[in-house]
Amino acid sequence: CESEYSMALSTTFIAQLRAIVGPEQVISSPARLQHDSRDYYWYSPILKPLLDDKAAELIVRPQSVEQLVAVVAAAVAARVPITPQGAATGNYGQGIPMQGGVIINTRQMTRILELTPGSARVEAGVVLKSIETAAREIGGELRFFPSTLMTATAGGFLAGGAGGIGSVTWGTLWDPGNVLAVTVVTVEETPRILTVTDPEEMQGVIHSCGLTCIIADLTFALAPAQPWQQYVAAFDDFESGLRFGESLAYDDATAKRLVTILEWPIPSFFRQLVRDNACPDGKAIALLHLTMDAAELAERITLFGGRITWHSPHSAYLTSGWQLSDFSWNHTTLWALKTDPQITYLQDQFDPERVYEQLRLRRERYPDDVLEHIEFMKFRGRMYPQGLTLVRFRSPEQLQGLMDYCESIGIWLANPHTHYLDDDVRWNGQPILDARQRWDPHGLLNPGHLRSLES
Repeated sequence: CESEYSMALSTTFIAQLRAIVGPEQVISSPARLQHDSRDYYWYSPILKPLLDDKAAELIVRPQSVEQLVAVVAAAVAARVPITPQGAATGNYGQGIPMQGGVIINTRQMTRILELTPGSARVEAGVVLKSIETAAREIGGELRFFPSTLMTATAGGFLAGGAGGIGSVTWGTLWDPGNVLAVTVVTVEETPRILTVTDPEEMQGVIHSCGLTCIIADLTFALAPAQPWQQYVAAFDDFESGLRFGESLAYDDATAKRLVTILEWPIPSFFRQLVRDNACPDGKAIALLHLTMDAAELAERITLFGGRITWHSPHSAYLTSGWQLSDFSWNHTTLWALKTDPQITYLQDQFDPERVYEQLRLRRERYPDDVLEHIEFMKFRGRMYPQGLTLVRFRSPEQLQGLMDYCESIGIWLANPHTHYLDDDVRWNGQPILDARQRWDPHGLLNPGHLRSLES
C-alpha cells in the first residue's frame, strides 16, 4: 500500500495546514502530487527530461483569502518553499516546484467579486470561461484570453500568460488598461494583503510565474460584447492566407477577435474540422472570429484567391462543444503533438516590415523543419505577426541552431524551451526582482526558476 508521506515536511506543519483548510484540501498522495505538480512543459523536448521528476511534497487548496493568508504564514514560519498554482495550463515549466515544498493551489477561490460591463474583479481561481459567460450576460466580454479558456484561471493567466484570442484588438497583459488592479498576499511571517494599481508596480506581478507574490484577486478590464461569428477560410498557399490576414488585422474598422493563419499540413491535424470538410487537402487556412457577415467576408477572401469552407453563427458562439479557438494559439501545438510527438514549437515575432523576407529566408535554410503558424497580435500598440511555429525536433543542437538563425535575421524569440524566467525576453527584469525583495524576503516563492539567483 502507498505510504501517505515520503516527505521532509513535519507532521506538525501538515496538521496545521489541515486545521486551516480542512483535511480534504490537503493532498499528500504521491501519485496525485506527481500528476498535479505538472504543467504542459512536455511540449518541449528540452524541458521534459529536466522536469519529469520534479514534484511538490504537499498541495494545499485554500478556499478564501483568510485561509490563504494563514497557509502562507504557516509555510513562512516553517521556511517551506511555496509554489503558487492555478490550473497548471502553462507551457514553460516555470510553475513546477523545483525544490519540493508546498503548492498553494487557488482553484477553490472562485468568487466573482464585482462585475460591470467594463470590468470584472474576481478571485484568483475563477475560470476564465466563467468570467466570459457572466460578463456577456450584462453586455461585456473578456478583452482576450488564452486557448485554454475552459480551464485556465484568472490568477494563473495573469501570472503566467501574455495574450491570446482578442489580442489582435486589445494587445497583451502588459498593454496599459487591460489589468486594472491586483490584490496580492506577501510571503512574510505576517503576510500583508496589498492592492496594486500602479502600472509600474504591476510589472512585478504580470508574468512573474509566482516568483514575487500570491495573487488573491484581480480586476480585468472588459470589452463591449460582440456578436462573434466563426469562419474557416482556405487558400492555395500560406502567403495568400497571410496577406488576407494582414488585410483584416490592420483594418481598424473591422471588428475581430481571432485571425490565425496556418500552413498545410497543420490543418490536417484538426480532426473535427477535417470531418466537417473545413480543411481541404493541401490548402492553408485562416481561423477567424469576426462580426462580419458571410457575404462580405466571402467578397474580401476572393481578392486573395480563397473561399469560406466553414461557418458558425453567433448563436453557437461559446455554446457548442468546441470553438475555433480550440485550434488556435498553443492549442495548435497540442493538436500537432497528438499527430506527431516529434513536433515542438517556437514563439517568434516577426518584423511587420520584413515578415515575408524572414519567412523566405528561414524556409530556405530549414526547408523540412518548420511549419508556419501566425497569430496577429498587438503589443504596446503595434500590430505584429506573432509566430507559434511548429518545428520538427531532431536534436537539441538543431533546435538551438534554428533559434539562433531566427534571431540573426531579426525574428524576435520568446524561448519556450527554458524554465528560467530570466532567460526569456518576456522577463520583466528589475520590477520582478524588486517585488520579490519587498514581498518575499526569505526567497521562498517558487525557487529554482531564476538563473541569476542560483549560486
